[in-house]
Amino acid sequence: MTLFFILSVLQFQSLKLIKTIYVDCGPKSVYYSPDGKYVVANCLYGNHVDIIDSEKMKVIRRIPAGGMPVECDFTQNGRYIWFSLYDKDEVCLYDYFLDSILIKIPVGDIPKIVKASPDGKWVYVSNWESATVSVIDTKKLAVIKEIKVVRKPRGIVFTPHGKFAYITNMGGGTLTKIDVENGHKKIKNISAGITPRHLVVTKDGRYLYQTNNLEEVIRKLEIKNDRWMGKAKVGKRARTCVLSPDERYLFVCNYKDNEIGVVDSGEMVQIYTKKTGNESNGHPIGVTISPDGKFLWVSNYRGGVNVYKIVYKEIL
Repeated sequence: MTLFFILSVLQFQSLKLIKTIYVDCGPKSVYYSPDGKYVVANCLYGNHVDIIDSEKMKVIRRIPAGGMPVECDFTQNGRYIWFSLYDKDEVCLYDYFLDSILIKIPVGDIPKIVKASPDGKWVYVSNWESATVSVIDTKKLAVIKEIKVVRKPRGIVFTPHGKFAYITNMGGGTLTKIDVENGHKKIKNISAGITPRHLVVTKDGRYLYQTNNLEEVIRKLEIKNDRWMGKAKVGKRARTCVLSPDERYLFVCNYKDNEIGVVDSGEMVQIYTKKTGNESNGHPIGVTISPDGKFLWVSNYRGGVNVYKIVYKEIL
């Protein structure tokens, strides 16, 4: 007897708004914890960080930041949250278990993205005004190097094995490639279009995706040869983006259009858009996706955090 197995795939269909969570002063960014149990909302103008229970979709903690929190990342599977303070030129280390900020570490001028290396040894911080990347040793809890890059650095990704890091330079139209393993040395600058902003990388380290804010596209880079493979036209003022867990789709904040765009990462074409609000309560700027790929959270700069169910259809 011959057995046949029919494999099916899930094809994106739509986004369904299920809740809006109102946090104080408009959240700048949102991030799922590695275990998916909570979501962090960095409330820039409220001077606090909100911890939201991802299942109950309710704020369970409000952390007074002592400054304007911009972005964050995690180490120790979410026990530690590292977030940047835009106006204080610091990065805070918050212990989720102890519900306490353990230390504030001085970095460069106007820190933006905070990104932990895959092994948790390093935290990189892009410093907007000083055109540097601060390298924090997570054991010493101190900056051990400042890497000079190009004007207005912002986005950061590490390759999955942790050997390299890439930095977007919004003011210079380049990507800076860093050799992490060999003293955090700058390798080269790669031409990256107009105002490159945010970066994500595939799990196998094959591709990198980059939003270009003013150019209003997402670019795809083959990492092996640092070669651009194509670009997808998206909405106005493309900001943050995130990959679905299966890496078939990119969800991008089309800031000026007040919408989320969905890009097919293989075809590199925007296939769907969803309004997140209007001029008074919209301007999506941050986005994060649940580890199981079922929910998308979007922070509106002028409103709250929208939670969407991602609707798929099964294709045989």
